[in-house]
Amino acid sequence: MRGRTKTGQGPASSRSLAASRSPAASRPHIEGYGIPKTKRGMVSWNDVSRAFGGVPRYWIATTDVDGAPHVQQHWGVFSDGRFFFEGGPNTRWARNLARDPRAVVTAERLGLAIMLEGSVRAMTPDADLAERLVKGFARKYQRTDAYTPSPENWANDGLREMTPVRAFAWRYRSFVKSATRFAFARS
Repeated sequence: MRGRTKTGQGPASSRSLAASRSPAASRPHIEGYGIPKTKRGMVSWNDVSRAFGGVPRYWIATTDVDGAPHVQQHWGVFSDGRFFFEGGPNTRWARNLARDPRAVVTAERLGLAIMLEGSVRAMTPDADLAERLVKGFARKYQRTDAYTPSPENWANDGLREMTPVRAFAWRYRSFVKSATRFAFARS
């Protein structure tokens, strides 16, 4: 049933589908670091998503054809539980993602180290998503970098969307007590 929710109760929106993907929080297994087994002190997803959404610069790691790592800095917008960034298809990172869509996006803000692992796809957003993303990019980059994108730039797959599979976050000052792993439901 294309364009409708599973229950058939009306049109599906990217906002409602993403909102249903709340990640489950647990402790990461990092042998020898003394990470507690209890949930006390773990970072909340609300804190992580708020911090990640406000980051001005993100680092995206991909893998070259020979298995070597490649890291590139990007501007981006975190919206509806997904990370969006721009760029041309002939860049090294884009060629890497076309061959292997797995990537890691990292950032730090508000005393948090944040790492998202997931799958990236090239896409052209619908009008509603494009409007929200333009506003998101403008809010972050217009004043400091005089940048507001045009949705026309995203035609022909000029926009990338990362859907997280898992995330890790911790507070700098209390790594051992705050280390948290988030697992996203697969849709």
